[in-house]
Amino acid sequence: MDSMQRDREAYYKKIEAQLNKRIHASTNNRTFTLAAGRALDSHLKRVKIHRRLTIRWLNHIGLVNKDELAALSVRIVDYEGKLDSLDEQMFTINKSQHKNQLLLNTIYHSLEEWVAFLRNEMKELHSSKMTNLEKELLELKQLFKEESDLEEIDNDRKK
Repeated sequence: MDSMQRDREAYYKKIEAQLNKRIHASTNNRTFTLAAGRALDSHLKRVKIHRRLTIRWLNHIGLVNKDELAALSVRIVDYEGKLDSLDEQMFTINKSQHKNQLLLNTIYHSLEEWVAFLRNEMKELHSSKMTNLEKELLELKQLFKEESDLEEIDNDRKK
């Protein structure tokens, strides 16, 4: 006997007690009250027998009974809750992913700007170094030319 059947029996016993009080209050006859109680007990036994027979026949022909359908309904409600929770989590994850993608795009564009800036700086640095080297070479040429001119002048004087 499962808990639902015990709950039903307790519920029917409670109803029986209330009916007994009302019958006794309105008839004020203990014999009638006892007879009504016996009739209810007999009715409950027949209900249990019919319920068991109905469940057996349903099982025999492969159909679900009321308790199985109720258990299935509870599982469906639980799974709907879980599905809603997963849907909510997926929405949150997608929203977060979109936000992160926007941040990555911003960082990517910023890095592209930095790379372009650094390339320009490298070109300028390279060109300025080349210019400086050219100047230094010219200065060295000038020095060597001046020295060679001075040597020629010295050689001419010595002659």
